[in-house]
Amino acid sequence: MLNAGLAEIDVTPPLGIAMSGHWSVRYADQVRDPLFAHAMVIANGQDPPICLITVDVLSVQRGTVLRCRKAIEQATGIPAERIAISATHTHYGPLVARIWTRDLLPDGDYLAKLEAGIVEAATAAWNARQPAQIAIGWAFEGRLSFNRRFMMRSGEVVMHPPPGSTDILYQEGKTDPEVSVISVRDVDGKPLGWWTNFACHATVSGQSTAISADYPGELSAEMKRRHGEGVITLFGNGCCGNLCQIDVFDPDRPRNGDPILRALAEGIADAVDRAEQAAEFADDLRLDARAVETQIPLRHVDPQVEQAARALLEDEEYDESDALASREHTYARMIVELVEEKRERPLTPAEIQAFRIGDVGLVMLPGEVFVEHGLAIKLQSPAARTFVVELANGIVGYIPTREAFGGGGYEQRLGNNSKLSPVAGEIMSESALALLDSMFR
Repeated sequence: MLNAGLAEIDVTPPLGIAMSGHWSVRYADQVRDPLFAHAMVIANGQDPPICLITVDVLSVQRGTVLRCRKAIEQATGIPAERIAISATHTHYGPLVARIWTRDLLPDGDYLAKLEAGIVEAATAAWNARQPAQIAIGWAFEGRLSFNRRFMMRSGEVVMHPPPGSTDILYQEGKTDPEVSVISVRDVDGKPLGWWTNFACHATVSGQSTAISADYPGELSAEMKRRHGEGVITLFGNGCCGNLCQIDVFDPDRPRNGDPILRALAEGIADAVDRAEQAAEFADDLRLDARAVETQIPLRHVDPQVEQAARALLEDEEYDESDALASREHTYARMIVELVEEKRERPLTPAEIQAFRIGDVGLVMLPGEVFVEHGLAIKLQSPAARTFVVELANGIVGYIPTREAFGGGGYEQRLGNNSKLSPVAGEIMSESALALLDSMFR
């Protein structure tokens, strides 16, 4: 007989905290909606239980994951390797992991509060366990998420070109229209909550200095409106490194703001309901979890690029008030820091984690992964269906495709946020598929 528990803990930061998700440093001056750590525990009485946690932040640093896993294991007995912690990737939350340079570091007091909230959510979910039934389903929703990289007639790849621009030659990549769902209800059929998976950047709010969980938070609120305040919705963002809510082919569609926020929340909620209706609930499912730490090479930095970066940093006429100059200065610092990092450690660790829940596989990847990698895992997986989550168990930056490195664009521009070799995505995908093979073949 399955047992499951769900919980949510408010981890909203104080006003005045530094925010992440934009180029310039912003400081929160209001709260549009609260941030949460959500947790789901599943046990079947035979296999060790598993715990899925999602947090309304841009990313979670590796140290946070390791500390929280240890504390959760001590509090609940759930093995650390069977605990996953992923970020919903809201761009309107606090700075909790280094994004650009060593000059931008998390607030220690808030980081401690966040980690305590994650542990509290998992422990509360463990204590809330009750006999339950679980259905795993999926639905198609292709109207909400779009590829954001376009080849221009100049031969340059651009992220977010002007909608409807006649300078656009073609869209570079793919999308992933799947909404994946783990639905949990009690033995009387009352809904307890959902773990959901959809691939789209959480850059919808548009309120620059307002704390917000973005559309994952709006989805959680929508599910409460539909099914009762007691239900809990976890959101594991899919491989959306090159996906967003902006439809460049429709110039009349808003790029962000409350109408688009509601459209995503309602559209995903509709898909969750469709997926649940088509799925079968079970009171017994096999559970498994495995992980491997891979070592991924850092990118090569051409000596001329390093020299140019150091020269820019030594320029005494640098004007911090010039936004473009400030951005170039930041890239120069990241290049120098990357050179220093590579001298100390040419490889960087990345944990790849996989779960088995019945006939379905879940893969957890630690970066902003291009959608093509997630689709490749889904296509080649031995499981009946496979769901893929990015920004899980740490952050190693963008994971573009090998082809994208040849086209240019923001996501592959050399820096701390894009520091891994072009083979990183293939290494991660192959590691994930090996883990799935070990559980399903």
